[in-house]
Amino acid sequence: MLNEVLDAFQPVTLNVYLDCTLGAGGHAAKIASAHPEMQMLLGIDLDPTAHVVAEPRIRAEAAGRSARLDVRLLRGNYRDLKRLLATVSTPSPRPNGILMDLGISSMQIDTADRGFSFMRDGPLDMRMDPTAALSAEEVLNTWSEAELGRIIRDFGEEKLWKVVARRIVQAREVAPIRTTQQLVKAVGQTQLVGKSPRKASAKGIHPATRTFQALRIAVNDELQKLEKTLPDAIDALAPGGRLAVISFHSLEDRIVKHAFMRAAGRPTPEEENLVYGQDNALETEANARARSAKLRILQKLPDKL
Repeated sequence: MLNEVLDAFQPVTLNVYLDCTLGAGGHAAKIASAHPEMQMLLGIDLDPTAHVVAEPRIRAEAAGRSARLDVRLLRGNYRDLKRLLATVSTPSPRPNGILMDLGISSMQIDTADRGFSFMRDGPLDMRMDPTAALSAEEVLNTWSEAELGRIIRDFGEEKLWKVVARRIVQAREVAPIRTTQQLVKAVGQTQLVGKSPRKASAKGIHPATRTFQALRIAVNDELQKLEKTLPDAIDALAPGGRLAVISFHSLEDRIVKHAFMRAAGRPTPEEENLVYGQDNALETEANARARSAKLRILQKLPDKL
């Protein structure tokens, strides 16, 4: 969805840009390159690895510009957006553009030790913040069957949530579930280590997809953090600026949709005409994660004279 994001910010003078989900810095680097007027680029990420990977990438893209770009990478969760902005300057900078790319980064998916992907065997971690206390392994092995069923139903939108929760409990009664492939087997799927995502999903959605999504959301408290952050991001945005949010499933998109409607002072019906886009075919083919991506854009009205 890179081209759609670039288009979203193209009409805006981005003196200050904030990437709330920095990751490997792909979006930030390209946006900096497309906006030579940019004076400050701020990036937020909990993962220290992201900072190491992103900073040289951003600086390489900005190397040819005439004016110096002030790059500030802030370690933290976007939930603390206001506090993190206050550490940059007094008063806090007012971004002209803010991007939130929700969910999980390709960098995290590709690292087996993080436990985010059922395509690679690794420990069941799933923490966005490596220092956080709660891991997916703890959830799977200590939460009750009812609690597991609730998150698989509510966060995974899994119709067979009772069956999946029962299988997990039955499996852990034999031995603790400690790896991604143990979990895959527990929910009734043969081992798929080393197979491509295309082969894994050839017969439809992988049986473990919704369970992994539910665990990741529960471990990282993703939906509550998103609900809290969106009003703060809108408030921090400079007049005339734009907030762009990429979501990857209906739970995230519903929260974004309603937050934008409330910010506009409108009710939150099932359908509305806010600007949004979906990923193009070329990127979807190159990046399986992009299949379900949706972009919503909010523009803050300029101050009245």
